[in-house]
This record gives sequence, C-alpha cells and structure tokens, in this order.
Amino acid sequence: MERRADGIVYFALLIALVALVLSVLAYTARARPAVTPVLRIPATMKLSMVVATFSGQGVAAHRWYPTMLVVRQGDTVDLALGNPDRVNHEFAIPELNLRSRKLRPGGADRLRFVADRAGVYVFQCALPHDPARGDCTPDHELMRGYLVVTE
Repeated sequence: MERRADGIVYFALLIALVALVLSVLAYTARARPAVTPVLRIPATMKLSMVVATFSGQGVAAHRWYPTMLVVRQGDTVDLALGNPDRVNHEFAIPELNLRSRKLRPGGADRLRFVADRAGVYVFQCALPHDPARGDCTPDHELMRGYLVVTE
C-alpha cells in the first residue's frame, strides 16, 4: 500500500508542476494593455526678471533676480525684464542666442522664445562695466543666473 501512495504523490506532484508551467506560460503570453503616453501641452510661461541691488556693510551687489528660472522643454517663455538700477544693463543667454536691448535706468524689455532644448543655460549681463558709459557695475562678472529647461 505504501508503494501505491508514493505513486499517487509523484503523480500529484507531476500534475502540479505541469499546472505551474502552464500558468507561467499563460501569464507571460497575456495581452498587455497598450501604454498611452501622456501628452503635455506646452505652456506659455510669463516670467519677470529685474536687476536687484543688495547692500549691506558698505557693499552693494547687483544680480538678476530671480537667479534661477525653471521651465519645461517646449514651453514658450515670455520674459519681462526690468532695470530699476541707476546704470545700464543688458540681459543675455549666450547659448540660446538671446539678448535684450540695452536696459537703461528705469527701462524694460521683453524676450519671447521657445525653450526647445533641455539643459542648464547661464544668463548674464552682456554689458561689461564701463563707468564712462554708465554700463553695469564693478561686480559685472557676478551678475549671473541659470535657466533650467527640464524634459
């Protein structure tokens, strides 16, 4: 009788193994739902940038403010620029071939462009310090910031 019981156990084990293999095959062969990519409609980002003067302890620092802008690839950027400073400045993103007009004291300009390439781009003042012309300030090299274009 013991021998018959062993045969039944092996037969049951064989049936379970076949069922497991068939289940795995059926699972891997099932129809998968198609993944539909989420399409993002590019937006128009209305942003503002000004020349800011920070002073303290007898020292003044000039920066573009805000110092970082973040947009998504494909967005249209409508950038309003203002210069409340007492000297001229000019906003530029050299890698994207963007440059404002000379921003005289109290002046403003607007740049509109499509952020078509992901990356990090430096923006800066394009007018080197020239006191005779009233261009920029001695800390000209520090008037930098970043445009971050995400995918």
